[in-house]
Amino acid sequence: MKPNFYFIVALTLTIYLPQDVVNAQSDRDKRHANIHERLKKDSDLKYPYFAPSVHIRYQHPNPKETVLAYYNEIKVEESVKHTYFATIGFDVGYFGIQDHGSGPLAIFSVWDKGGGAHDSNSVDEADRTQVLFSNSDAKSSRFGGEGSGAKTMMPYVWEKGKTYAFLVKLTPQEKGTIYTAWISEKGKEWKKIASYKTVMTKKKLTGFYSFVEDYARNGDTGQKARLAWYPKQGVMTEDRKWTRSSKGTGTIADDVIQNGHSGVKGNTFFSQSGAGTADYDPEKKSFSVAAESSELALELPKDFSSKD
Repeated sequence: MKPNFYFIVALTLTIYLPQDVVNAQSDRDKRHANIHERLKKDSDLKYPYFAPSVHIRYQHPNPKETVLAYYNEIKVEESVKHTYFATIGFDVGYFGIQDHGSGPLAIFSVWDKGGGAHDSNSVDEADRTQVLFSNSDAKSSRFGGEGSGAKTMMPYVWEKGKTYAFLVKLTPQEKGTIYTAWISEKGKEWKKIASYKTVMTKKKLTGFYSFVEDYARNGDTGQKARLAWYPKQGVMTEDRKWTRSSKGTGTIADDVIQNGHSGVKGNTFFSQSGAGTADYDPEKKSFSVAAESSELALELPKDFSSKD
């Protein structure tokens, strides 16, 4: 085909694509251009100046069933300051642990109506996510910059090599939805970190995922590796039955930086990034683990059945 054919197609797509899609494409191009410029600037570094974000999207065992809670476990093997290990992500929020500059902590965030706004103060009070409960050891506040919403940060001394359990429950309301999160070292007592109420009324959880993120991107952080294992995960349906999630898809953000990936080793999901991470693949990768049973037996928090 002649080159001008591609020009016409590109022009047509630009005209008919929704403006937010066009803007998203241009934002991505700008971001990638900035990454290329920084790579040139820091060409003396052994590895790229930051580690890309790597994700696993977990498949619901039965997509037709209504899911009301997510469970996931994480064991961090390698970490770097300024790394976020988001262990349970869902359609309007995420929950995980951070290797924070001020010390290890747990963080649970839920967005405002429609994802909020870059400037959190510009969101109407009626559209904001409300904090119903905050752990006495934690601090809840507003966040902005990447949408807006409520976040709760709690000092939590997690350690490499130990397994931690995460739990998020959705409780539909007549108006609005309550999201509650708990964390524990596996086999020990659960800690409830926070409960939020959103304006949107939702009947089920969707979009189960995890990710590992280098949020400092300062040159030094890209020279070191991160590795997290996710030993066991599952979902609870309306009948309160827990079922193992055994299938996932790995993706990588800003794949201009090609040292990160997710997959399965030793029948366990994992994500790793930074330094000399190998096995990069630009295509989405589907993978699965073999579970002895489809059922998931859990010792739930004592207040799991409460309405808030």
